[in-house]
Amino acid sequence: MSDFIQNSKITNLQMIHKRALPDIESEIEVFSYDRKITLLLPSLYSEFTGEAMPRIVKSLETVPYIHRLVLSLDRASEKEFETVKKLFRGFPYDVQIIWQDSPRIMALYDYLENQQFYIGYQGKGRGVWFAIGYILSKKDTKVIALHDCDIVNYDRGLLARLVYPLVNPSLVYEFSKGYYSRVSDCQLYGRVTRLYLTPILQALKKIFGSRDFFEFLESFRYILSGEFAIRTDMAAKLRITPDWGLEITTLGGVYSLVTPSRVCQVELLANYEHKHQEIKQGQDPESGLSKMVIDITRALFRILSQDGIVFTPAVIRSLRVTYINFARVNIEKYDALAKLNGLRFERHEEISAVEQFSAALTMASERFMEDPIGTPLMPGWHRVISAESDFGNRMVEVIEAENR
Repeated sequence: MSDFIQNSKITNLQMIHKRALPDIESEIEVFSYDRKITLLLPSLYSEFTGEAMPRIVKSLETVPYIHRLVLSLDRASEKEFETVKKLFRGFPYDVQIIWQDSPRIMALYDYLENQQFYIGYQGKGRGVWFAIGYILSKKDTKVIALHDCDIVNYDRGLLARLVYPLVNPSLVYEFSKGYYSRVSDCQLYGRVTRLYLTPILQALKKIFGSRDFFEFLESFRYILSGEFAIRTDMAAKLRITPDWGLEITTLGGVYSLVTPSRVCQVELLANYEHKHQEIKQGQDPESGLSKMVIDITRALFRILSQDGIVFTPAVIRSLRVTYINFARVNIEKYDALAKLNGLRFERHEEISAVEQFSAALTMASERFMEDPIGTPLMPGWHRVISAESDFGNRMVEVIEAENR
């Protein structure tokens, strides 16, 4: 059983009782008549060839409260796009697949670039952004839910718990973020969160003092989780990045748009199993978890700079030393956690990960000092539609024509 503590500015919705799935789904179904729910799934075609996505598709086939499912499909040929379409035939609700490699979709991206909108590069972030634009253009959804497509132990109760705080009319929340533990094969994972993001936030607080944004981020038990639900009026104003900074910029946008009292985090599963990325000595810093750390750091520094924090070479040097200190303290804590629960804990691998993350921090800092703007944020859809009032209709026409 989880704890029930409420000790942060956002609301914690823990799993303190195993509620029957039909019970919560029937309640959401009633709420969804007035607050329609669209599920957004960002996926690579390769995920359909693994064990996770077929299970997710099967689980979603009979969910009673989904109004529409929008799948952002990346890295797929035309034949593979047609194969995926067949998998969703017979669903009892509307399913629209955005084939990101389609020439017609690419033409829409080219048009936006020609109109001086920054739309990033192909990847999860851009796919999510474009899919949100399509959902908003349909004008019939109140809540957008998003979860990853590599969840091996997927349970549709995950989705129900994620959307419930936003569709229940007696609750005030506009954004919910999922969390869970990351344990697999008797080993702790979630290394970027455990060994980088948590200690770097501790280091930033040590150097710059307590700030509301630090407290906001630290309130989340799993900042980098890929699962969240958002009200469409907020989604229209949200600006995100196309790279690994997606989760940080999403939370940064939420922080600027709404008070913490309207934000909650929900425990979705007792344990979450998906693919793991290895950390290898001598690995290219432009790949894997090191690349993730670089993108996250630059996105975080940019948000903090907008809040008035000044980064100097001396501050960066101090930050790196302070980060390593907090990271080593965290290693001791997770060592104790692992021992108590009978989990494997490879101290050498954990320390090696911290060393690689420290090097990535240095690289990210150097790039930030050279170019503080870094990867620009993609525009909010309220701005795009304001400038190009017919673009939403063009999106709908292209996407739905390809799905017919």
